[in-house]
Amino acid sequence: MVIPLIVFILRPISFESFRNQATVRILTNEGMLIGRGKNKNQTKQDWESIREYPNFVPEILQIAEDKRFEFHHGVDIFAGFNSLRSYIFSKGKRGGASTITMQLVRIQNPEIRSYPFFIRKSFEILEALRYEVWLTKSEILEAYLNSVSIHSNLVGFPSASLTLFGKHIRFLSIEETVYLTVLIRKNKPELKELSTRYDHLREKIPYSIPKLENPNELTIGISSSNKSDFGERWKGENQHFLNWIRILISKPSEEFVSSLSSELNSELHSIVNSELLGLERWNVSNASAIVLERVPGKKDELELKAMIGSKNFFEDGNGMVNGSLAYRDAGSTLKPLLYAIAIDKGHYTVNSIFSDEKYSFSLGQGGNYLPRNADLRYWGDLTLAEALGNSRNIPAVTAINQMGVITFYRFLQLAGFSHLKESPQYYGPGLALGAGGTTLLQLTRAYGSFPLKGILPKIRLGKIDNRPLYYGDSTQLFSPETAEELKFVLRDPKLRQRAFGRRSYLDFPFPVSIKTGTSKDYRNSWTVAFNENYVVGAWVGNFSGERTMDVSGSFGAGRIVQNIFRSLMKDKPKLEYNSSLTEVRNFCRFTGKLALPKCPSIVLRVRKKVILPELCDKHKEESFTSVLGVGFVYPSMGQVFLYHPSYEKKTQSIPVRIREIKTLKDPKLIWNDKEELKPSSNGDLRLPIVRGKQSLVLYDGELKKASVDFEVK
Repeated sequence: MVIPLIVFILRPISFESFRNQATVRILTNEGMLIGRGKNKNQTKQDWESIREYPNFVPEILQIAEDKRFEFHHGVDIFAGFNSLRSYIFSKGKRGGASTITMQLVRIQNPEIRSYPFFIRKSFEILEALRYEVWLTKSEILEAYLNSVSIHSNLVGFPSASLTLFGKHIRFLSIEETVYLTVLIRKNKPELKELSTRYDHLREKIPYSIPKLENPNELTIGISSSNKSDFGERWKGENQHFLNWIRILISKPSEEFVSSLSSELNSELHSIVNSELLGLERWNVSNASAIVLERVPGKKDELELKAMIGSKNFFEDGNGMVNGSLAYRDAGSTLKPLLYAIAIDKGHYTVNSIFSDEKYSFSLGQGGNYLPRNADLRYWGDLTLAEALGNSRNIPAVTAINQMGVITFYRFLQLAGFSHLKESPQYYGPGLALGAGGTTLLQLTRAYGSFPLKGILPKIRLGKIDNRPLYYGDSTQLFSPETAEELKFVLRDPKLRQRAFGRRSYLDFPFPVSIKTGTSKDYRNSWTVAFNENYVVGAWVGNFSGERTMDVSGSFGAGRIVQNIFRSLMKDKPKLEYNSSLTEVRNFCRFTGKLALPKCPSIVLRVRKKVILPELCDKHKEESFTSVLGVGFVYPSMGQVFLYHPSYEKKTQSIPVRIREIKTLKDPKLIWNDKEELKPSSNGDLRLPIVRGKQSLVLYDGELKKASVDFEVK
């Protein structure tokens, strides 16, 4: 029996093991405490060295809990006898015999509370002896002071001092120490009991402190003068970030120094609330904003500098919703990513021509997808750069059909859109127009790929134990050449002038690339902007999903981004973009070929070392008849239609439309080099659906005018 007891007691104890439940102090980049993490018990527990405590703290604790602490070896035999005598001669009332060491055993082994009394006490005694063998008295005191339950979910004197008194443990007063010590025995005593216990301990200690009618007046939670100060310190702008980071921090540590700037976050909070005041009459109730900053010397990461989840974290109802992490219809914000992968796959160049005309796309299940532009108008032929700058929907749907929905779906998953759990067919071509949804954090991170030469960045959130904590991993999304081309497209206000006007909230007095998005029925207003140093994103709308009164991305979120970027750049040099991979070329707006003097031209930056298209042949004086010319509106070149055997063939016929057919003297339309078809005078007809590769060739007499190849699967 003796040998097992000796073996039990001689099992080593690591002092560091007591700190496993300590919660992380979460600081801003400036070193301001904004909160703490949580442990598995959902309590708040800081850990401070015994050297940080004033000398009177352990002295008062020992007077209250264990006056012979320095002389016993974990078990106070005299206190045990007194407790037993009280039990026998006081009708079952037992005095306290647990030493500080035994109480620490109970704290570290909470499961023993359910054991029968004698088994529990035996374990406490043996484990206390073991603690005394392997730990110094100073270490036992430190572990106890940092682990004892004080009040509600506050564990340890340091966290209780910060929360109840608003001060670090080293500045604790004698009165406050007495107050905390009284709460050890009962966390929430009634005022009368609290006052009695407080006075009883006050009379025992060798210090002179005043008698208090209400000891609760010591705390910042009761004093009216202190309460207002406390409210000023916690305005709520950092709370969404705090709650999110608590989830991400899993390992125990003393502190996490975040990348978040409390000063910048406060500025963003003011901007968001100021703009929302002006947007209230447009049925807008909330907004979110994010700022990412480039990390000097790092090619694959950005740093989170600000995160505003809502206008007021403490607002009843939806205030605690973190709008920067909520999923919503992305509108047109995914178009730069769509064109980036389409260019990288070789389907298009920035000067490729799209036909912005009304037509439908077969979904292969007896239905068609009929996209529309936001202005319900159609602009005819235009370059990819203009289609992106002016956020035209039909070219985007054309691009995703040419490339394949599956390709874009997989690209978005690579870009961090891990929430896309349904099949690509579920989202369909509407994925190009934001049907899959996104979060503001996802979106700003993805846009960070453009200033970082096509690399999807990992987001630095701060440092824990002097090691960086990241959100996501970095990967090459698209080529540096594509990133630079589209960066300049989104930078050019002339390219978006036709849709957004000569002056808008998208224009800046310094280089900024910008893109907006507006979801169906104006429920979500998005704007994301970036330059060489920052990526800024904003969302505006209602958490309930209620539609706004026609608040677009440029008007709603655009105003917020405009003000944020101006604030960020007010003391920064207004440097132009670097352009090491591209060069300036002049293209015809309607053919995408190198412009002639008579061409309506457009200036674009295109990658170097590429075979440039031939000179435009549509705007010579002798051949110029129409800006758009004869051609197929739909089907588009390379378009794929899906045949569904469960539906009647006549319901799946393929629509055909020919532009400018009235200019032809003798129009002939040949299908698959065999059958001649007769379009209407307006150039319309329906083509029977037949599986396989198809071709249509249009002639004017013997002169070939246009052709298109497509496929039915």
